[in-house]
Order: sequence, then structure tokens, then C-alpha cells
Amino acid sequence: MHVDDHAPSQPVVAAPTAVGGARVPAAEAAGGLVPPWPVVAVVGLVGLAFIGLFHFVLIQQGRLSWGNADWQHSFVVPVISLYMLWQWRQKILSLRPVLFWPGLIPLLLSVPCYLLFQVGAFSNHMGQGISMLLGLFGVLLLLLGPRMIQPVFLPLAFLAFGITVSEMIMIEITFRLQGLAAHGGYVVLNLLGVVTDIDGHTLRVTHPRTGVVIPLNIAEACSGMRMLIAFLALGVAVALVGLKHWWQRIALIASGVPVALVMNIVRVAVLGLLSLQNPEWARGQAHMFIGFVLLVGAFMLFLGLAWVLQKVVNEDDASVSAKALADKGSKATAKAPADKPSSAVAWPAVGWSVLRQPGVLAVLVVLVFSAVSIGGAIAALGINLRKLPIQAAGDRKVAAIVRETENWVQVGQDEVLSEEMLEELGTHNYLTRTYIQRSADKTRSGGPAVVNLHLTYYTGMIDTVPHVPERCMTGAGFAMVSAPKVLAVPLQRSRWVLDEDASAVAGVPIYGARTGPYSDLPMRVRLPRGIEDLQMSFSSFANGGGGGTAHAGYFFIANGGWTASAKDVRVLAFDLKADYAYFLKVQISSSSVASAEELAKLGGSLLSELLPEIARTTPDWIEVQRGAYPPDNPRKGGSDSARGEPAKP
Repeated sequence: MHVDDHAPSQPVVAAPTAVGGARVPAAEAAGGLVPPWPVVAVVGLVGLAFIGLFHFVLIQQGRLSWGNADWQHSFVVPVISLYMLWQWRQKILSLRPVLFWPGLIPLLLSVPCYLLFQVGAFSNHMGQGISMLLGLFGVLLLLLGPRMIQPVFLPLAFLAFGITVSEMIMIEITFRLQGLAAHGGYVVLNLLGVVTDIDGHTLRVTHPRTGVVIPLNIAEACSGMRMLIAFLALGVAVALVGLKHWWQRIALIASGVPVALVMNIVRVAVLGLLSLQNPEWARGQAHMFIGFVLLVGAFMLFLGLAWVLQKVVNEDDASVSAKALADKGSKATAKAPADKPSSAVAWPAVGWSVLRQPGVLAVLVVLVFSAVSIGGAIAALGINLRKLPIQAAGDRKVAAIVRETENWVQVGQDEVLSEEMLEELGTHNYLTRTYIQRSADKTRSGGPAVVNLHLTYYTGMIDTVPHVPERCMTGAGFAMVSAPKVLAVPLQRSRWVLDEDASAVAGVPIYGARTGPYSDLPMRVRLPRGIEDLQMSFSSFANGGGGGTAHAGYFFIANGGWTASAKDVRVLAFDLKADYAYFLKVQISSSSVASAEELAKLGGSLLSELLPEIARTTPDWIEVQRGAYPPDNPRKGGSDSARGEPAKP
């Protein structure tokens, strides 16, 4: 790899540096790898204050990256940034740091932005990380000045690759990459003579001898998103450190997305071919191993592009220029005093008075004051930024709900998802089950209605974006034929009883209900607050394969409440004063109904009988607020979070 073309090829001694208003002779500049102790002290103090302010986002990034194949590269990004600084150290140390007070603007701006992304309506980890980088930029700009910040800016900006991208953005990009990878694999397999059909993000490979159709779902793990961010990070690092010219750097960085996409198309095609030999080779550990092998090949291809771009330049001209610069540097060195040794690194000579510099003091004051103020305010208001996971009493899973009720009974078996699909779903606590009416409704034609019920439970990770029919059914090959609309769902409340004690705690009516005669353990359960006015978001889809029209509706139960909006569920679950966070998606769908309105009516019949059972698979939020559940609740023995009353046993 080549040193940046801005860096001088000969050792440079730092120019005289202003320290405490006094000029320090260049001859007193410190050489060697270790910076002067006053510089170490400044970096240490400012670093500790910076970590004190932004410690939450740093810890959270570590949690998101550890054991997560999508973001493990985050641990390597700071190392690459430091390597860039080391490669360009001569250029950096040849400049004189200057106090630049406008640097206070980005530093001061980063504090309210960080607070907003912590406790505001737009709370998310990505926004916190960007605010942290903005603050770091302000610190460096203030202490180093605009000239010295120029060679430091690119290593600083590279740190953005170490911040986990918001899942909402990830999903938008991933969904499109899934489609591209699926269509690319479809084309390649058919060109190779393998008969393949495509439905959305699912390929159907036909075995040439047996005629058996093998489904191959292009999950998010195969969509290119997993390697895309790492590819871009690698491309930028190689471009900045290993290439000299800007056009080379831009070309290499721009190749990251197409290289990732091409390799994933190859991956899909390989999995399709292997599935003809053994369908299990396209699933589980074998699937992951094949992806890893192709990932290594992709990295080699990426580095090969860098080598080609290097060879495009006429190195003879570059050698002549380098030789001329080297001769000039040799003459300058020959004229230097004999007792002045040359050094590859020349640190500016500074004294301990640098600790009293106005810029250093200003940075420390802003960072320390902001850290203490924000931390104190969050503690005083009882805000919990990190949400703990919580399960239903007895760790009851959603698959445990009854298989039959008074008017509905299960038909067929529960759907079992593959490990790849579970990875895409983001939870193992799920249920996909089909119910059929025991007797046909006389008001509708076509016999008993069939309704598919899908439940998914998430906890702890409030950043998770729920999977909704608008995305999942489109990926399965359906085309949306109507915009989502919210409809009221009529519920039968004959078995509901107003829970006055719980209503007093929650401040809104809370109903209790019996789980019904078909429950394995009949008991009284609390329903989500406001559930009597239940609404669901409905959409209609046309099957591209000529299978008619399907309708789907959903709502969410989160932290004891409910919402019909996929956007609002995150706000509902992220109660600032709550210690825990969870949400449960309740989705119904059917191809045997004529309209979304009819599905809403049937859904009201089914959910009227299943809601108590569904409520048993979620925590009793009233007991959570009181500190009575779970046993290790931090509020146990404290005060009720909803009313400030003493906790009740």
C-alpha cells in the first residue's frame, strides 16, 4: 500500500509551534514514536471527558457488534482509522496546530443532537453515533485548526463505517437487494439450463430428473447487505491508503456495491445448483459456509480491482517525480546541521502550559458539563436508555395459544421456519397457524372462512423494525393492489370484566377476561389498555401466479398498549421511564374473503376468542409497573412508575 500522495517522502521537522503564546524553536521539536508527555496528557484528559459524554453509544455499539456477523467489522474500523493517521503522520506533524474557535459550533451542536437521539421521538443508535462523530470533529477542529484538520478529516469520517445503520434504513436497502439477488440468480440458473421460476424473493428450482420443485428463499442474509457495509469500508480503506489518485479512489469505492451484488448472485446460483444434489446444502450451516467461501473470493476480487487501478497509472512518470523530490530532500538534508538527526516523526515541542490553553479548557468544560448535566437529568427523571428483555409469566411462548375455540379450530400444522428465515424474522418466539370456522357464516357465501394467524414476539431490542405484510407478502411474490387502510375490528366483549384496580394504575380502562373453556389453564388475564377500540391496518395483494387476491391486517401489542401502526409501535415500546420493552405483532390474512372489511369482521370473531390467550403470552404490564413482575424487577419495593404510588405486592 502507498502512503497518501499528500504526505512528503522525506522526514519533516515540525515548524515552530506556539505554546502558551511563546514561540518554540524548531530545534526543540521532539522526535521518536512517543509524543511529548504534555500532548499525552491533553489527549488523555480530552479523551476521558469525550468518553464520559458519549459512553452510552460506545457501549451500545459494542453490544450490537459483538457476536453479530453483520457488524463485527465495527471493531476493526477504529484500527484502520489509526493506521491512516500513522501513514499520514509526516503530513500531519508538518503543520502547526492553531486554536480555531468556530470549532465550538459543531461541538456544541452535537450535544443537543445526541440528547435528541437518546430521549427524543427520533431516538435511535445511528443518530447517536453521528452526533458523537460531529462532536469529535468539533473537538479536533477547535484544537487543531482548519489546515491541520484536512489530513485528519478522512480517517475521522471513516469511523462512520463503525456505526450500526438504523434498521429501518437497512431494511429498505436490503429489501431491494434481495430482489436483485433473486432475479440475478434466476437468470443465471436458467442460462445454465436449470428450469427455475421466481415468485418475489423465492426461487423454485425444478430437478431435471425427478421434476421435484425445490423452493429457495433469498433471505436477508443472502441479499448482500451483510457484506455491503464491510465491502464499502474495505473499499474506502484500500482506496485512501493504497491508491494515490482521486479517480482511482472513487472508482474502487463505487465498485463496492456492484461487486457485492455480483457475488451474491453467484452465491444464489451456487445454492440453487447444490440444492439439486441435496436441498439441505442450501440451508443451515452448509448455507453459511458456502456464503463464507464466496465472501473470501469476493474480497480477493475487490483487492484485484485495486491492483488493476494501480497498474493503469504510468509509474514511470511517478518515479521521475519521486526521484526529483528525493534529490531535493537529500540536498536539504545535506545543508542541515550535522548535530541535528533526522527523524521520521517530529512532534512539536510543547510544555505543560498547554493544559491551561483556552481551547483545551473550553473543550473540557463543554464535555464535562454536558456529561454531568445529561447524566444527572436522565437519572433525576428516571429515564432508562437501555431496555431490559422481558418474557411472559412462566416464559409462555406464542405457540402455546389454544388450537381451538368455541367457533374456530386449527387446520393443518403450525408452519416451521428454517434457520435462515428465523434469522430474517429476528426472533424464535413466533407462530404461524391457520384457523377455520366450525360452521359457515350464513351471511357469507363459499363455506367456512379460513384465516391465517401470525404472531411474532420481540423484546429488549426496541430498535427492531417489525415485519409487515407490505414487505413480506411483496417479497413472496404478491403485488399490492390497495394502499394500507385502518379499519375498526368489532370485538365481542361478553366475557370481559372491567379491572378497576388495574384501571386506576394505568389511568385508562383495563379489562380482564377468562381464557375460555378450551384453554389448558382457565384463568383471568388482563388485556392491553384500550383494546376495546381495536383497529388494524389492512392491505390487499394480488398473487402474480394467478392465485387470486389475499388480504392481510395487523396490529401490535407493546408495553401493555396497542397500535395499528408499524411506525408507532417503536414509540409505544420505547417508554422512557420503563425498564423493559417488548412488542407482539398480531397479523391475520386470508385468501377466502372478498374484501378487507370482511377480514376485519372475521378477525373480530377470531380475536375475541383468542385475545385472552394472546395476552397470556405477553407480560402483565400492570404488574411490571408495580414492580411485582418479573422477580428481578428494578422497581421492586420502589414506586409505581405510572402514578408514583408505593408498589403493591
